[in-house]
Order: sequence, then structure tokens, then C-alpha cells
Amino acid sequence: MVHDDSRISYPMCFIFYTPRDSQMELQMMYAYTKSALQREINLTRVYEIRELDELTEEWLKEKLK
Repeated sequence: MVHDDSRISYPMCFIFYTPRDSQMELQMMYAYTKSALQREINLTRVYEIRELDELTEEWLKEKLK
């Protein structure tokens, strides 16, 4: 990621995708796994999407501001 002052950074983030039409049991399992992973590796930037169309370069840049 190139910042306005020309610095380059490599932010780490976790993008969690849960399909909107998945079974409730799977959604709960995914949510537990997400929380466990987040705690284990101490992630601070965690984003969840429900539709793959949401995941664009513009969306990610906006989240990482």
C-alpha cells in the first residue's frame, strides 16, 4: 500500500467471507473459527463480507485507511 507521503506499508488484515445463504450451523462454526484465529494471531483488522462482489480493491483501500 502506497501512502500519500510515498511510504510503502504491507498491512495485514483478515477478510472473513460467510456466504449469505449458508446454513446457520456453518455460519456459527465459521464465526467461532474467525474469533479463535483472531485471538490466536492477535489480528486487529478483521473485515467480514457476505457477498464476494463486495470484495474490491476500492473496498479494501477504504477499509485500510
